[in-house]
Amino acid sequence: MYSKDICRRYLTNNGQVRVTVIIATSMVTDARNIHNLSNVATAALGRTMMVTTMMADMLKDTDNMLTVQIRGDGPLGNIIVCSNNSLNTKGYVQNPQVELELNKNGKLDVAKAVGKGSLNIVKDIGLKNPYIGYSELISSEIAQDFAYYFVTSEQTPSVVSLGVNISKQLEVEIAAGYIIQPLPECEEKVIDLIENINLNISSVTNLAMDLGDIDEIVKFITGDNNIKLISEKSPCYKCDCNYDRVDRTIIAIGKNEAIKIANENNGKIEVNCHFCNKTYEYDVERINGLFTK
Repeated sequence: MYSKDICRRYLTNNGQVRVTVIIATSMVTDARNIHNLSNVATAALGRTMMVTTMMADMLKDTDNMLTVQIRGDGPLGNIIVCSNNSLNTKGYVQNPQVELELNKNGKLDVAKAVGKGSLNIVKDIGLKNPYIGYSELISSEIAQDFAYYFVTSEQTPSVVSLGVNISKQLEVEIAAGYIIQPLPECEEKVIDLIENINLNISSVTNLAMDLGDIDEIVKFITGDNNIKLISEKSPCYKCDCNYDRVDRTIIAIGKNEAIKIANENNGKIEVNCHFCNKTYEYDVERINGLFTK
């Protein structure tokens, strides 16, 4: 079984297919604990974090950044996730304590929690302007929505599977997912093979628990026993907020305005990070010090 979070990228089927697989149980558990997430919020944010992390793994340079925003009209509100090529991932949902009844299949009703809306992708890859992609939510189950995004915005037909299991003890039992992308010269028979295999996989988490090994997952979902490992990284929940970043925000407000806000709020400004819930406090003396520097 999986002792740690891991993300691996492979070439399969004689180099015709790229596969990325992630086990992110600890990362999703950290998100659940930081934000005090309900079960359905854990599933929605966990799925989004895993697919964002796998997409970030496809970026070329370590400082490249990917931001995903799911804007739905359901009770969860917006979902925001950021990750970089080092697979440091952070995220939050607008309304983390939403509880819903299970859907007709007895599963967490992520689609109802997310609602109708759109998926926005921003890739900062060091160019003058970031790449911005957009697509509609077609199912609001998240995996299908990203598959639709890949084919409509990036012209890359993809199989996307994501899952978060919550145990009877209300803990994240396992979080797993994968993306399969045929490369441009992929033979039609290979695409048909992979489609047929994946149509019969109802749960990536059950598959991951049954097989207990990432290599075996890849072999199963591609029908290929001669897989080639390309890269391996350790994803984690990590927020990069700090006083230096917040200092710049306060400075951008301007000294007079910052002091005015502080005086209207018991002599201090409190800045809360949505991603890690850390609070940064600035009293008038600290604000003056910023502008003195």
